[in-house]
Amino acid sequence: MHDTCGALLGASMMLSMKYGRSREEINDSEKLQNCYLKVARLYKWFEKEFSSATCREIRTKMAGVYYDTKIPWQAELADEAGLPEKCAELTGKTAAKTAEMLWDAIEEEMNK
Repeated sequence: MHDTCGALLGASMMLSMKYGRSREEINDSEKLQNCYLKVARLYKWFEKEFSSATCREIRTKMAGVYYDTKIPWQAELADEAGLPEKCAELTGKTAAKTAEMLWDAIEEEMNK
């Protein structure tokens, strides 16, 4: 629970599904760079929106203190602080941003 936020990782995977390379395209460095660019833009948006990409830092900011939710009494305090709801809101915002980015890609392709 101390590394990159799961919402950001999931969103990055969705963008990679759209922009990443297939087996046949494995040597296509331009496509690889385009995918990196899209994920990097999402990452920077996420950092700006939530002040960090690290789960521990985000959860500490949300709750005012870090709760290790693997420890039962700390999990109770995290629940009382509304941490699950705050994480769900963060996940929703991240999913919405990712959907916006994917929708922009669809519109771009339609306008070609």
